Amino acid sequence: MRLSGLKFSCSALCLLFLGGSAVAGVDVDDDPTEIPFDQLMTREAVPVAEMAQQVSDSPSAVAIVTAADIRAYGYRTLADVINSMRGLYTTYDRRYQYLGGRGFGAPEDYAGRIMLLIDGYATQDSLFNQAYIDESGLLDIELVERVEYVPGTGSVTHGNNALLGIINVVTKKGRNFNAAQLSVDASSYGGLRQRASYGKRFENGADVLFSASALDVNGRNLYFAPYDSPGTNNGIADNLDGETNKRLFGKFSFRGLTVEGGYVDRKKLVPTNPSDSTAFNTLFSIRDENAFLNLAYQTSLGSMLNSLSRFYTGQYTYDSWREYTDFSDGQKYSRRQFHGSWWGFDQKFIGNWFVDHSMVFGFEFRNDYRQQFRRSYLSPDKAIVEVLSDSLSRRTASFYLTDEYRINERWSLNLGARYDDASDLAGNWSPRLAVIYKPTLQTTLKASYSEAFRMPHAYERFSYEAAAAPEYVAATELVLQHEFSRDTRLTGSLYRYRRTGQLVYSDALGDYVADGKSHAHGLEIELERLWESGVRSRGSMTWQHSTDAYGEQLVNSPNVLGKLNVSFPMLGNALRTGVEAQYLGSRLTMERRLLEGVALANLTFSSEQKWHGVSASFSIRNLFDREYEAVSPFDWRPASGLSQDTLRMDGRTYWLQLNYDL
Repeated sequence: MRLSGLKFSCSALCLLFLGGSAVAGVDVDDDPTEIPFDQLMTREAVPVAEMAQQVSDSPSAVAIVTAADIRAYGYRTLADVINSMRGLYTTYDRRYQYLGGRGFGAPEDYAGRIMLLIDGYATQDSLFNQAYIDESGLLDIELVERVEYVPGTGSVTHGNNALLGIINVVTKKGRNFNAAQLSVDASSYGGLRQRASYGKRFENGADVLFSASALDVNGRNLYFAPYDSPGTNNGIADNLDGETNKRLFGKFSFRGLTVEGGYVDRKKLVPTNPSDSTAFNTLFSIRDENAFLNLAYQTSLGSMLNSLSRFYTGQYTYDSWREYTDFSDGQKYSRRQFHGSWWGFDQKFIGNWFVDHSMVFGFEFRNDYRQQFRRSYLSPDKAIVEVLSDSLSRRTASFYLTDEYRINERWSLNLGARYDDASDLAGNWSPRLAVIYKPTLQTTLKASYSEAFRMPHAYERFSYEAAAAPEYVAATELVLQHEFSRDTRLTGSLYRYRRTGQLVYSDALGDYVADGKSHAHGLEIELERLWESGVRSRGSMTWQHSTDAYGEQLVNSPNVLGKLNVSFPMLGNALRTGVEAQYLGSRLTMERRLLEGVALANLTFSSEQKWHGVSASFSIRNLFDREYEAVSPFDWRPASGLSQDTLRMDGRTYWLQLNYDL
């Protein structure tokens, strides 16, 4: 399976590269990474909704981080970008970074509730519905043109998984490079990354981009107090926590046709002993392979009708190796090999037949034809003792319709619904209604109500069988957007979510039932400003409160989130300095212990101009070397009896990047 995935990706990307080299063109679209702040605030957010609408006309409070921001603040992964956005946060358990937002972010929660897209392609795998936002993600961050976050339910346009919002990653085009570029990164703990990218736009309108990279981070010693005894190496995990990855990405655009594909192979050593049956300071490794191919064609079918056709296919492999403490049954090792494969087709139409109406309608079919789970148990000499396996599949047909109706210059309605019918579940409707009011040219008020759902993913069906059921959410949101001037903007959002259908354990039935309900409500405020001197700033505060399926305060749901980003030019605009401060408020651990809030700062210096094709960036993360902990997913205690409901995060770290354009 892994070999076939590699062949699939390499073949697709080679075709993209070779096909692009035979053509030539100019793309006249504006480069969003170079657009001034005041223009960006009203720029069309087309890839998010697949429909041309200005940010101020969106039914939600859209947030955007551009490539210029990514460079100014030294972001190395999508998780870094997400941590800078209002209302969002991540949690790291030294396996993956997990995404949290709108008050919900349980540790080790694989299931996607905020949908992650790459140029409109839903990246969540078909096994766990996980959004990969760390080094297991499909993209190098240098290939990202901008990241768009649309809070609120998105199932009316994208169906399954978009309960709490959508994050769309818009990739760069070849014109953004217009050269071959070599890049090398060096970071703390022996991290080294090399990247080679080639991008070009041609005279006939074609655009091609190809990139390949490799990352290698050395293992290191980490201390874990719950294992501090001679029998468990005094709590030291030796030479673990290392990781490697290899990435490929290609993109070709020509006259409405876009073909892109990506592949990532990431290996990670896990130092935390994440299972109560495994042995501390022994090999626990995970490997994630992810690949996709996305073809989109946009054309006009007349003056009143446009069409967007999309075909996509992907596959994902999870391979994990672990060692058990007790192997009296002859089973000392375990290997988990999970495979998922899927393909789909989405046909979308944008109609403008009626005055003041912009309608989007269409249908989508997705076939998750392979969802395979295989567990092998091995003896001390690694001979197979037992194999357990199961295979699942799912087919989903969807139909949707949305309408943006401009009543007059001040009032408009945005309404729509989507119907999803899966082969293993009853059909489900996802409606949305939004009212948008503009009392002045500078002020916009929005009120929306929507419902969304998440189908149980394959691993839930494999684990819980008949108990696995869909999860639902009903969301209400009020949004205020006000432009004090062309370069100063305020955004405020007041929201409330009600989730139902969550799995809870019933003592009476001795099994899990989908009767759990949880709630979240909160307030977000953000202020953005650009000064004539070139200073850019963005600050936000979030207050939120969430309860779980048992009516208690939700685990790992910070009550306050604070973000502040300021960047400014230095040395005659030759250098830009980026200062970032983040505050993560108090939150409960799995043992319901209150973990205090923490404030962190990052500092980045980046060259604004290239010197003979050379550019550079230097970042210091956790500038003041704060000692802090994150909520861990472990709700059990090892033999020492000590709690391990938190994990210590890294102190001050460094990162240096050099780029050279050939």
